[in-house]
Amino acid sequence: MNGNGTVPAAGRPAAYLPWFLRAPRAGGLWLVGVLIPVATAAGFVLSYRGLYDWASLHGWPWYLAPLFPLLIDLLIIAGEVVLFVAAIDGDTSWLVRGWAWAITVVFTGLSVAGNVSHAATADLASRVGFAMPPVVLALALGFGLGILKRQAAKYRPAASLPASVPGPAWQPPRLRDIQKAESVSSRTAQKIRRREIAAVKAASNGHG
Repeated sequence: MNGNGTVPAAGRPAAYLPWFLRAPRAGGLWLVGVLIPVATAAGFVLSYRGLYDWASLHGWPWYLAPLFPLLIDLLIIAGEVVLFVAAIDGDTSWLVRGWAWAITVVFTGLSVAGNVSHAATADLASRVGFAMPPVVLALALGFGLGILKRQAAKYRPAASLPASVPGPAWQPPRLRDIQKAESVSSRTAQKIRRREIAAVKAASNGHG
């Protein structure tokens, strides 16, 4: 229960924060929303350049070398997006999640290997520097999608009963009850009962 005596809704906790906390929270989320795409784009561009140099140095023609980085880095992005969607849905099969994890990890490793192997010098610091872009690409994208997933979960509606669980079936009133409640004859009670049954069927589109 918050300060004004109301109970915060479980789905939207931020709406019940005081204004001096809501503003920094919103600002922080907006900042993360800007920094994560910038880091992801920077990692993709630098990794692309490293893999392009690798393809050029290993005999790929000039018109095909620009396509080689896309074979690797785009699959990293695709694998993480599949994992993000699977986490949101919650009912994705383990086989789909397993393949998405395998593709993300394997192609991140391939991207790191390609970026490291074309380094002009063999010292450790240079190789670590060339290995960073694909790692930043994978981590920044995964971190950003994880934040989106957690924020989306806060605004989901409360879980409701599944549609397959039937509710209590409506039963038409008994003639005796209608006569007693309306103080009418048996024939009039039958008419009232028929009208009620017809109204319920019409309201439920004929499905009772």
